Amino acid sequence: MAYTLAQLAKLEVQDFKKGIMLNMLRESKIMEVVPWENVNSLQSLAVRVRTLPTGGAFRKVGGTYTETTDGDVEQVWESVYIFGGEIKFDRIFGKVQNTIIDPKTQQLNMKLKAMSLDFNNYFINGDQAIDVDGFEGLKKRVSLMPSRQLIACNSTTTTVNPTASVANARTFIDNWEASWYRCNGGKVNAIFMNEAMYLGFSRVLRYINASGGGGLDVTKDSFDRQILTYHGAPFIDVGLKKDQSTEIITNTETDGTGGDAEHTSVYFASFDSEQGVTGIQLGGMDTVPIAESPDGPFTMVRIEWPVGLASFGSYGITRLWSIDAPSQWS
Repeated sequence: MAYTLAQLAKLEVQDFKKGIMLNMLRESKIMEVVPWENVNSLQSLAVRVRTLPTGGAFRKVGGTYTETTDGDVEQVWESVYIFGGEIKFDRIFGKVQNTIIDPKTQQLNMKLKAMSLDFNNYFINGDQAIDVDGFEGLKKRVSLMPSRQLIACNSTTTTVNPTASVANARTFIDNWEASWYRCNGGKVNAIFMNEAMYLGFSRVLRYINASGGGGLDVTKDSFDRQILTYHGAPFIDVGLKKDQSTEIITNTETDGTGGDAEHTSVYFASFDSEQGVTGIQLGGMDTVPIAESPDGPFTMVRIEWPVGLASFGSYGITRLWSIDAPSQWS
């Protein structure tokens, strides 16, 4: 059975490890919603359907059916990659008393935040053509799926400013619905976007005085923070890279017209082991405290998490792209 990191944190009995997991969850809503399957090797085999066999037929009374063997599957190897980091603490920090925030706690929290933001970036933008040591994210994976999983909000000849007209707003919502349904037949577990789109979706609905068709709702995460949902799937703002200024899902993508670079994307994901995507981990997250080093007056904490993503089927992700960046809307 797959568990999210939030569920695993609740089951963790080691206080230090539990604290690290919770701190990373605060900075990564992605880690909170993605389920993780345990594997026992660096590589795991997934089987995907390539082509379906010849369908059914009608026969005469006393007749027979023609046997078919033209269905095909393919084997896909998915790997785990060792994600982690080390935090060094000067031994002098153990003697410091007159501080509002403990220096060791501050350094640890800063490191965990940076690691969480790096993980968020790989979840969307990971590409082994750029970094062979990291896993491939949703952007790369959906590019290898059937073309119907990539839905352009702007056509090759027309741009769509969702708040310029009611017709444009309806086109935007229609494409949003198509992206929803083509993701494993509407079995969507999370919708990933940037901050501008998180706020922009409701802006479109307000423009046409729509209520979301009964699909919009609000829930709360593990930290009691409110999250907007669409047909039960949470909207996840994937946030910024660790430079604290660059969006992980940018507003500077090129559009379907081959024109300007003022567009963005939204990713719809289904988490299951048949037609979706899921996280895989080897042994879970490890936290290793290391005593004072002979190389210097410091102690250290090493964090390691062998993780990856596994895709099953060809329809578990859709990307709605070529959306005019909300800053360009009327």
